[in-house]
Amino acid sequence: MFDYVEAIVIAAPVPAVRETLRTIEGEWLGRPALSDERAESSCLRPAPVLNRSSFARYRWLGLPVDVAESVTWSVERYGYDSTVVRAHVWAEFRAGLRARLMELAFARLLGGVARDREHTRSQLRYLKRMSEGLKRGTR
Repeated sequence: MFDYVEAIVIAAPVPAVRETLRTIEGEWLGRPALSDERAESSCLRPAPVLNRSSFARYRWLGLPVDVAESVTWSVERYGYDSTVVRAHVWAEFRAGLRARLMELAFARLLGGVARDREHTRSQLRYLKRMSEGLKRGTR
């Protein structure tokens, strides 16, 4: 299992960021799915938080490996006219020896957690560009 939080400050008010999240939710922040992803739940609550959970099947060395994944996007006011967005990401491999070995290879040999964190940071940067463009009306 891995679990982390990444954050970014966006020079746009909370309503603009929330609107951007609503707009790009189906696109998963501008990235195509990297696996056989099936969204189990997704909602934008008044809090405002966007939750996305899925089960993904990856193939490593020809072997299928199932992973439960989740990200919670929280949006909070930051200063006068800015917003901080946090992405809380976790993933859990299924039980079993093969899955545990794949998890170890993913984390230690392939640098998967570091790569996943960078992917999350790129999603946050995309959200920032889109939200700040919406604020200026140049989206």
